[in-house]
Amino acid sequence: MVANVLHAPAAASSLTGAETRQILVRLGYLPLLSTRYLGPRGNLHHQYVWDFPAPAILAKLVAEDPWTDPFNPWVLGALYQFEAVHNLPIRPGSDGIRGLPKTIRQALLMAKKVDPYPWTWVLVSKFPRPEMVRVFVAGQGWVFRSPCNTGVLHATPNGTWPVYARARHTQMIGKFPVPVSAHAVHLYQAAVAAGYSLPKIDYGRYHHQWVQYQHYDDPDIRWVNYFFRGRAIHFYPRASYGFPQSAGCVELPKTAARAVFSLLHYGVPVSVVHRVIHPELRFSRPLPAIRYQYQEVQKLSSSQSVHWQLEPVNSGSGTSPKNTSAKISPG
Repeated sequence: MVANVLHAPAAASSLTGAETRQILVRLGYLPLLSTRYLGPRGNLHHQYVWDFPAPAILAKLVAEDPWTDPFNPWVLGALYQFEAVHNLPIRPGSDGIRGLPKTIRQALLMAKKVDPYPWTWVLVSKFPRPEMVRVFVAGQGWVFRSPCNTGVLHATPNGTWPVYARARHTQMIGKFPVPVSAHAVHLYQAAVAAGYSLPKIDYGRYHHQWVQYQHYDDPDIRWVNYFFRGRAIHFYPRASYGFPQSAGCVELPKTAARAVFSLLHYGVPVSVVHRVIHPELRFSRPLPAIRYQYQEVQKLSSSQSVHWQLEPVNSGSGTSPKNTSAKISPG
């Protein structure tokens, strides 16, 4: 198999999601190989594979989002990184990678500068304890890990999102959900209904649990990487790390937070998973030295059927692969 020749679109006004994705692949912001192969029934398929040895957990998570989805977080991350490198605002289009502003479409069409940073990915695992942050860099593997804290009451959801904002220092204001018993809430409500004068308590339901919301205002949050609706990876001082303690962010010790901030950049995908097992952290086989492509056999093809033959693209290993062929009929 071989990377297809990717053609740039003709005009900015006609830039589609597929064309945007192809430009990001061609420039290395999304380090994928665009490949074709014949299925068991002779159907020609198209797929992307990583252009580096990848851990099994990465392949598992990537499979959850079709590449054709305009909101695919891995592609959106590549777009954010492209925008950052070209000093453009970090933002998606009106429909993910579609509906981009004219300035961004034009920059994509004119771009020749490849991604100056290695492709990077963050994996946050809740189990087994302790909770962990791991950083993966293409071509280098796992380069960093540290215990972390996620949100109480599942306030840090599972999923993948790209880093959309970064700050060395910021202020965070919000409400922290403290679990309380249903009995305490009902007693308070009954007392208020009976006419007792009581201080107002901000009770509410959070993920099927009664909570009392406590206001917080932290003016000194450092090494911040925002990835989903105000949730971020950042430093926060705690007595210990490795279990849920935050209001939704991923908290790190000071030294770890500083190190992670230096490794990340705009667009880095952050995956939060419930559990990861050790075999999933191991790498898949490296890509073979020989890649193949299916080429049409003109002398055997007709208007009723098309014959394809598997041909080697290069033979860096010095071996000669076997040729195979198949026929595809119309429809």
